[in-house]
Amino acid sequence: MNKVFAFISSYLPLYVLLMINIVNYEKSIYYWIILTTLILLIIISIIVLLVYLVGKGGQLFLEENIQIDRFRSDKLRNDCMYNYLLVYFVILLTFNKNNNVMLMITSLIIFAFIGVLYVKANMIYSNIVLLLFGYVPYISTETGNIYIVNFDIDKLVKKSHEGTSSQSPTIKATIIGNGVVLVRKQDNIFS
Repeated sequence: MNKVFAFISSYLPLYVLLMINIVNYEKSIYYWIILTTLILLIIISIIVLLVYLVGKGGQLFLEENIQIDRFRSDKLRNDCMYNYLLVYFVILLTFNKNNNVMLMITSLIIFAFIGVLYVKANMIYSNIVLLLFGYVPYISTETGNIYIVNFDIDKLVKKSHEGTSSQSPTIKATIIGNGVVLVRKQDNIFS
């Protein structure tokens, strides 16, 4: 469920744009359904982002001596960002007052399919809102885990070298999904 909430929160700017876009809609039942849905999505997004940005992480054991690299363009999958922006174009083009309800429903179904793809393919690290708040995704070349952090990743790598054969080093982090971890600087003390 964390992955679904991460996906929903990543489109917060889209929901705000849609709210602006429907201001001049005819006040029919469809208007109220769309407005209610957008308000619900915005509330969910804000709550999720508050948990991610100011919540306290739980204890997480690091793999000893992990190697973490900044995402390179081939690993980040440029098509992931293109798909992210494509959703904006599809949804915004179909949400104008001249289009019919069926076209809007079709665009919502496409949005849901893309959501399933993002969640199943574990591509939730491409949360643009987190990027705007200074969080950058990194990948461990050892484990394949994705670390989304708001500090210099070398500090996390250095921390991973503090482990011994009998005890792994720990950090405080929020697990977003399988192998996707959000690590906040304010939760951890790095030397």
